[in-house]
Formats: sequence, C-alpha cells, structure tokens
Amino acid sequence: MKRFFSYIGVILLGSFLLSCLVAFAFDKLFLERTPSHISYKLSRFYEFEDDILFMGSSRAEQCFLVDSMFEGDNAYNYGMVGTGNWLWPKLLKDAQGNGKKELILVNVDPPSFDHGESWNTAYYLKVPRETSVFKSLDPKKQRAVGYFPFQFFGRYIELFRTGIKHWYNITAYEHQGTVISIKKPNPGMFYAREFVKDSTLICKQEDLLELKKDLTDQSEDVVIFLKLPSLLEAGDPVFFDDFKPVFEDVSNVHFMDYTGALQDSMYWYDHVHFNLLGADMFSEMLREDLKQAADSGWISFPESVQFK
Repeated sequence: MKRFFSYIGVILLGSFLLSCLVAFAFDKLFLERTPSHISYKLSRFYEFEDDILFMGSSRAEQCFLVDSMFEGDNAYNYGMVGTGNWLWPKLLKDAQGNGKKELILVNVDPPSFDHGESWNTAYYLKVPRETSVFKSLDPKKQRAVGYFPFQFFGRYIELFRTGIKHWYNITAYEHQGTVISIKKPNPGMFYAREFVKDSTLICKQEDLLELKKDLTDQSEDVVIFLKLPSLLEAGDPVFFDDFKPVFEDVSNVHFMDYTGALQDSMYWYDHVHFNLLGADMFSEMLREDLKQAADSGWISFPESVQFK
C-alpha cells in the first residue's frame, strides 16, 4: 500500500511539473508572440512603455491606424472587444502616476457611462493583482483567473484557436493593437438600430466625479475623450453635453465629438465599426485635427508625441 501511494505521489508530481512546462511554453511561445491577443495587450499595458495610448471597446480596436498617425513605435491601441465603458476607466486609473507624461485617447461608447462588462476571463490571465482592473473583477472571475500554471487550465483550445487566426492573419488587418476585419459584411448589419445615435451619454454624477478625481490626482497625462461616429447618424453633437461640464476645470482633459462623420456605407464594416478604408479615413481626419489643436495651442501635447 505504501508503494501504491508513492506511485500516486510520483504521478501527481510528474503531472504538475508537466503542466508547468506546457504552461510556460504556451506563455512564452504563444501569448507573448500574439500581440493582438487581449491578454497580450493587458500584459503590455502594465509595462508602461508606450507614450501614446488608445483605449475603449471594439470600436476603438477597429478604428485607429496607429502607425499612420504618429511617428515611432511608442503608440499602441488598447481597445478591447466586448468591454464597452467597463475597462477603460480602470486602465486610465492604473495609467496615472506611472512617472510618464502620456497622450491617452479614449473612445466612449453610447448609450451610458456604465455600458459594458469585463467580458472574457481569458483577458485577465496576466493582469497584476494589485491593479484597479484586477480588483474590479468580481470574486468569481478573480478566482477563475488563478495562478500559474493553473491560470491556463481549460483555456488552451480557445487561446490556440484565436491565436492561429492571428498568426496567419487570414481575416483581419492587425498592427500595433488595431484589429480590423477584412471579411465581407452582411448587408443587414448596416441597419441595426439598437445602438443609440445622436443622443447624450447617460451618466451618473458620482461616476463622473470619481473619474475626475482619478484624473486630477495625477495630472501629467493628456486625456482626450472621443465620440466615434456611427452609420446613419444625423450629426447632432450632443453626446458629451452632460459629461463635459464636470471636467471644465481640468486642464489636461479634452473632448472631440465626431458624430455624423463619414456617413457613406463604403467606410463601414457594420453600422458601428469601420472597415479598413473607413479606419484609414478617420485616422487621417483625427490626426489632422490633433495637429491643428497643437498648432493653435488648444492642446499641449507631451514632447514624445510626434505626428506624421
């Protein structure tokens, strides 16, 4: 019986060591080499090496051609699918006080400030435990993330499946965090109306005051909140009417509303996401507006920001 339990112990130890080896190889050879994967994005974010950061939902991820806007490789798109307005306030808080003066451009989604959720647990596999993002996850999701090597259990198939598509780059343009589908869209996707347009962002005063506190405690970053356009908008720029007044006395926070821009369907993958042509056109439009803001003195950008 003693020998039997010894064998069981050896098998369990061997299984654990093999799992550690597989997890280590998976982490180093797959996740760290798949830069468009969400868990890679968040891991990169917490290195705080970028000077220009784009944040937001899938609309941000599919909108900005980073390398056509700025010189160098110090800009990155941290837009993440499915997160709405849930994730970026936490990232914004974690970005404050890191000793760098950054330019942060944030896509704010309609219809409300609390729109969105944490989405996929696999996003947070490598998020540091002391961060605002990790602390904001519900306890069940925190436990599901786990610790190495257990954090990867049950996730290999999902991550490999998405990773293979990223490696072969079959269905999308991918660069510096931007991921834009190049598949032909379903025409019916252009006319979905559940996404609120030409409306004012619904927001609670206490949520805005908390965000304001985060941005004023450490004010070295320049933050620009963006309203991205949607197809079939009339172009009424009222989105930030309740949001903007709260930040009037915060000198490093600015607002740019693109409601109603690029209303030709040739620029759209669906009614809220650009195709590659639309992203190119919008990125050029935004770049020129930012350059004009710098030239006029409206916005004072960090020295590390160099426009093309």
